[in-house]
Amino acid sequence: MVTKTFKAESTIQTLQLVQQELGADAIVISMREVPLGPSWNPWKKSSVEIVAASSDLMPELQRSQSAQKPAAPAASGLRPSENNTDVETAEVRPDIEWVVAPEKKPTQRPPKLNLKLNPLPAPLSAPVVVAHPKAESKLTVDEKSMPPSLKKIREQLADQGVDEMLIDGLVNVALESLSPATLADFETCKKSIAQLLGAELRVQQGAGKYFSSNVVCFIGTSGSGKTSSIAKLALFFSQNLKKKITWVCADTVRMGAIAEARAYTDALGFDLQLVYTPQDLKGILQNSEETDLFLVDTPGYNPCNENQMIELGTLLSEIPKRSTYLVVPATTKETDLLQASASLGIFNLDGLIVTKLDETHTFGNVYNFARKNQVPLGYFTTGKETSRHLEVVDPSRLVSALFGKEWNK
Repeated sequence: MVTKTFKAESTIQTLQLVQQELGADAIVISMREVPLGPSWNPWKKSSVEIVAASSDLMPELQRSQSAQKPAAPAASGLRPSENNTDVETAEVRPDIEWVVAPEKKPTQRPPKLNLKLNPLPAPLSAPVVVAHPKAESKLTVDEKSMPPSLKKIREQLADQGVDEMLIDGLVNVALESLSPATLADFETCKKSIAQLLGAELRVQQGAGKYFSSNVVCFIGTSGSGKTSSIAKLALFFSQNLKKKITWVCADTVRMGAIAEARAYTDALGFDLQLVYTPQDLKGILQNSEETDLFLVDTPGYNPCNENQMIELGTLLSEIPKRSTYLVVPATTKETDLLQASASLGIFNLDGLIVTKLDETHTFGNVYNFARKNQVPLGYFTTGKETSRHLEVVDPSRLVSALFGKEWNK
């Protein structure tokens, strides 16, 4: 009696391994889809795992029937599909022999069928019928058998609003790859899960060291924190990289916007230029040769207003060579964050600036958005103090917040 486990990238390859090792009469006990690749990656390519046994594990009933009469092959079998990536049922027309049960008339009950089939050609000649792997459900998490530490981690991430499918994937990877001692220790287990969470976030290369253009535009919804973010970045690049900054205020319609921009530039010692039309912006950029960096504050965008979208596009079209940052507040729900990124993505976004991280205790929406979005994270900001609370993105900061660490501590 031999029982073995076989694994390959496709069902047909796995069945061929079964036949090579255990012969054509092997019995498939179970088959399922399992992850393929490094154990630390929960989103790797799937493979097929088959547990098979030699023919001496057949039930006693089949043995007794085979002793009385040679067993006929099954009515159907498996063969490679046309594209050689899957299996399909072989359609073979059987020769039927009618056998009438003794002591009963044929008209009283439907007769028994004795099917005689020709065997399928190699390499899949084994009379084995298995379920298609797509019909089986994905590996689920058994909460009853889950270690208490891992269960607590799962509850914390769920309370933060992290995507449930992602959580289940992380839990399955931890159960498969971590030792029992690690799973029993909460802090060690949490550290491993945190590393996986951080590895899924895209981070902008060179953030805090340079911009890809000397004209940087900041766009976002009304109240997202664009103006305060510009003030923090202006001071950061002025002090650390000794850049000469010109603040360009294109948000001249909102009440108090010009006064706010002037208050920042007067306090920080930056040049302020006001823009009322797209043509004004183009003229300012052409005539300011001594400026190292232009920071452009655009009007607040309403994602439900098509006219504002057109106005913003007209303004940005005057600066084809620019860096564009989307400013989003951490207090916004995930669906609205994704909507803003989708509608403004036509402007070729270079990075994300997440604001107001100190005004919430729930960060799952920000994490899900950053993970699903194609735009890399650039900066985190908190508070309204210009001289502090600007951080170049570190994924571990956001992951720590998912586990309850307050942002300002």
